[in-house]
Amino acid sequence: MNTLFLLPNTDEEIIDTYDEDIIVTTREGRIIKVSPHSGEPYGVTPKDLLGRSVYDLEAAGIFSPAITPLVLEQKKKVVLRQDTPSGRKVLITGIPLFNDKGDVEFVVSYSYDMSQLMVMKEYLENLESEMSKVKGELAHLRNQQLHIEGCVMESPSSGRALQTATKMAQLDVPVVIQGEPGTGKTALAKFIHSQSSRRDAAFIEVHCSAIPESIFEISFWGLDGEGYMSLAAGGTLVLNEFDQLSAASQAALFKILQPPHTARIIAICTTPVEEAVTDGRFREDLFYLLHLASIELKPLRERPDDLDLAISHFLDELNSNYRQLKTLTDDLYFHFLQLPWKGNFRELRNVLERSFIESESALITLDDLPIAYQPDSDERIGFELNGQTLPHILESVEKKVLLNAQKRYRTTTEMANILGISQPSVVRKLKKYANTTGGKMT
Repeated sequence: MNTLFLLPNTDEEIIDTYDEDIIVTTREGRIIKVSPHSGEPYGVTPKDLLGRSVYDLEAAGIFSPAITPLVLEQKKKVVLRQDTPSGRKVLITGIPLFNDKGDVEFVVSYSYDMSQLMVMKEYLENLESEMSKVKGELAHLRNQQLHIEGCVMESPSSGRALQTATKMAQLDVPVVIQGEPGTGKTALAKFIHSQSSRRDAAFIEVHCSAIPESIFEISFWGLDGEGYMSLAAGGTLVLNEFDQLSAASQAALFKILQPPHTARIIAICTTPVEEAVTDGRFREDLFYLLHLASIELKPLRERPDDLDLAISHFLDELNSNYRQLKTLTDDLYFHFLQLPWKGNFRELRNVLERSFIESESALITLDDLPIAYQPDSDERIGFELNGQTLPHILESVEKKVLLNAQKRYRTTTEMANILGISQPSVVRKLKKYANTTGGKMT
């Protein structure tokens, strides 16, 4: 490498380590420092540039135009495009270096071949396009996962259920989905069907407990071969409330589900079937036939993340359906968060819609709730968000919920069951808030 010196001191030759085209000029326009790669875009060597005037080089067509005069004139960074003698286009940046008097003493410039920049630009554009596609696909998938037929699945427990459902969709095995009414069991069954290879075939749901024992087997096979099994052939057959079947219907179902049949079976129940097997209320052989994969959907009161999102999701739907723009007051919103919602998503949507219709203003308040859902006057949380941090808000709500629960239930065990937390947690929280109030929460 041909080393070119600005000062006879190798400690200051940092510029020589750069692989870029860097040039330093004085305020008179004379080049006093160049890097080993300077001049390459212009078809000259670094030695050809050192000591030359940029004005002379501009007149000779080497620099077209020269950037130093523009930096001296504007006293700020300048970026422009130069055309080289070989026809190449170069993007050059000039930066002023000032002396103690505030005058430009030196100008440092560096350049890039625009063809390289165009390659980088094209790469970045392609990358941005790919990222945009990925973001769109993820957003679609996330929306599909979070909002399945009016159900929200964002909390850790429902996220695990959805992950299992996605996995089971690819495996052609029976699945049992357990959960309280309104937790989204049928919706999850439809999701499994839609993600499986059977998505284009039939999805048939049967409410088993509604079929009389005398015609149970006939309903599945049909007198002329047009029963549930033939309708669901190649598709998915959902056996809803199969845990409510009588002993005779269980025996018939076990016989029905013996091969050959081509339907994929998803069984839905509201109570743990394992307990019914242990108690002798459910056939063990039928249990083992159906229970190859199990998914549990927790009640909404144990899924605070889902409850929070479901309130917003249903409110958006109602505003769209009724062409309104209504919102909930803070105290109503926090009241929703503490209700037990035994009917889960169905109950939440029903109560929210009834309140929406009842409200005569853009604000839906506690007074718009159905009477059975309105809190007593001494149970109302009664505060606004103004200026309060989230931890303070949550603590205030938690304290009020515990106080309300204490009034309604006799023991901390009952409170724990209703609130969806452990009994030791209830005791610990009661002690915590007893200390903050200076008294005893009894």
